[in-house]
Amino acid sequence: MNALLAILNVFIDPAETVRRIKGNKLAWLPPVLVAGLIMAIYNLTLAPMTMQALRNDPPPGLDPAKLDQMMGTMQFMSRFSAISAPVMFALMTMIGAAVIFAACVILQVNLRFPDLYNLLAHVGLINALQALAHFFVLRSKGSDVVLKELVPNFGLDMFVSESAPKMLHGVLIFFSVFTIWHIVILAIGVAALAQISKGKAFLVTSPSWIVGLIFAVIGALFR
Repeated sequence: MNALLAILNVFIDPAETVRRIKGNKLAWLPPVLVAGLIMAIYNLTLAPMTMQALRNDPPPGLDPAKLDQMMGTMQFMSRFSAISAPVMFALMTMIGAAVIFAACVILQVNLRFPDLYNLLAHVGLINALQALAHFFVLRSKGSDVVLKELVPNFGLDMFVSESAPKMLHGVLIFFSVFTIWHIVILAIGVAALAQISKGKAFLVTSPSWIVGLIFAVIGALFR
């Protein structure tokens, strides 16, 4: 029950999640298993959806025969990504925790790495929730899915025209509803965990998502 409440509270009250997981060495396990299951289902769904999108709108030079040849490889990759989903989620959480912990050391913020890792595992459920939302969007498309719909489109770029600068598109694509939610909840959670101001918590957690923002902008520039 404590693990369930910690998971449910992280979406709206991360301070309460911190209270429930602090000092518990295995608090990371339930969210990793939940997120791993969600990502496994998502990865299994994405492969057939990708094939259908390629058949509906094939890129130049990709004929049906080549698509059939790709089927086996894509099925293998989808199964592998589904099986490894919990491990990959745990690993990416570990990397994010290490980056934030390094920022805490530099800025002299006192917290324990295991507690930080536990918190990030719970906050990472917001990313799994985004995958779940995209899963339902793809399912609603059915056989009419196209390639551009395979990328989750929950970003703020929907509010600007396609003629807007590419850099602006990159920034707005990165800042999806779920990303903003993740950033805010993470900062509040770290503030509660380390007993620091929310402003300082935002500062020490910012390196964990600034790298993703940089890659989003670079990707938009070359699109």
